[in-house]
Amino acid sequence: MRKVLWKVATCMAVVLLSFGVCSCGDDDEDSVGSRDLLIGTWNGVYYLDQEWEDGEMVNDSKMDFVDGANRYSIEFKEDGTYVEKDVYNHSSSTNYYHGTWTYSGNKLTMIDTDDDDGYTEVWTVTKMTETELVYELREKEKEDGSVHEYYEQHAFVR
Repeated sequence: MRKVLWKVATCMAVVLLSFGVCSCGDDDEDSVGSRDLLIGTWNGVYYLDQEWEDGEMVNDSKMDFVDGANRYSIEFKEDGTYVEKDVYNHSSSTNYYHGTWTYSGNKLTMIDTDDDDGYTEVWTVTKMTETELVYELREKEKEDGSVHEYYEQHAFVR
């Protein structure tokens, strides 16, 4: 009888261990790149901006920063701050925007410190290599009985 109980206990232990091993997968499977890889200056390639109202596209624009009239860059600093730089060639003006940032998994959280309210955006990084960075933002809201959906995407190179 002891041998039977021992075998049953052993089998149960093996089954429970197999559940533990299977459930201990990589917690960062959505992880893209790393905080260290993000640090530095990234030069804009393009910015995509799309909007739908009740399922119908009402805006689809793409700003080209390589062949276009404007330039855009962002520098992510080691201390958790960032500086965005917009250069408008047609008017010879440059605007700077400042904030703080954090990165975890594939989520890039940016807080605009120039805004009194500390406007926060959480971007999803879809690609990060030594030379390329792409992040996007999707939002959906209901306003005045209409459903508005927004999609933005930034692409950069170093």
